[in-house]
Amino acid sequence: MIARGFSTYDSLNSEVFFACQACNLGSIYRGQPQDDPVKSTLLLDYARHFDSNPIFVYPGVPTVSTYIPERVANLYREAARCRRLQLYEAAGAIFRKVIDVATKYIYAHDLRLAERNPAEALRPRIKALGQLKILEDDIVELADVVALDGNDAAHDVDPYTANEAEALEELTVDLLERLFVKPAKIAAVRAKQIASGQRKPDPVPEG
Repeated sequence: MIARGFSTYDSLNSEVFFACQACNLGSIYRGQPQDDPVKSTLLLDYARHFDSNPIFVYPGVPTVSTYIPERVANLYREAARCRRLQLYEAAGAIFRKVIDVATKYIYAHDLRLAERNPAEALRPRIKALGQLKILEDDIVELADVVALDGNDAAHDVDPYTANEAEALEELTVDLLERLFVKPAKIAAVRAKQIASGQRKPDPVPEG
C-alpha cells in the first residue's frame, strides 16, 4: 500500500491514509511514522509501529435528551446509526421499536396506569393510551403513523428507501420530544414555581 495522506495527533502518533496498489481502495491506520509517510521511501512497517488493523469509522448520531429514558434513547441511537450507514430497513424497524418500548415505559411508570396491562400489539396500545387520556389525540396519531411506517420497513416486500427512513426518523424525534422532553421541562418549571411560591401545589386526589 502507498501512503497518500496523514494527520498528526502529536509528535509521535498519526493516522495515515493508504491506497491499495491492487484495487486503489483506501484504508486508514494509526501509526508512528518517523517522517512524512507520503514522502517516505522506507517500508513504513519497519520504520515504526503501525496498527495491524485499519480504523473503522462510524457515523455520529444526534444528541439525545437526558429526559428520554435510557433504553428508549439507546434504541433511537441504534436506529439513527443504521440510517446513516444506509441500512434503511433496519433503521425503520428499530424506529418502530423505539415507539414500542416508549409506550411500554409509559405503562410501567405512569401512576394512572398502575392497574392496567398494556396490549401486546403496538397500535392497539397506542390507541388505548389515547382512549385513557394519557396521550393527546395528535400524539396518538403521530405515534400510529410511526408504528405503521415502521411496519412497512419490517414487513413490506418493497425496499425501504433513504427518504422514507429519514422521514421516519424526523417523526420519531418529534414523538419522543412530545412524550418525554416537553412534559419533563414543563414539570421542572412547575416545580420551580411551586418552590418559589408562585404556584400552588396541585391538590392531592382523595384515595
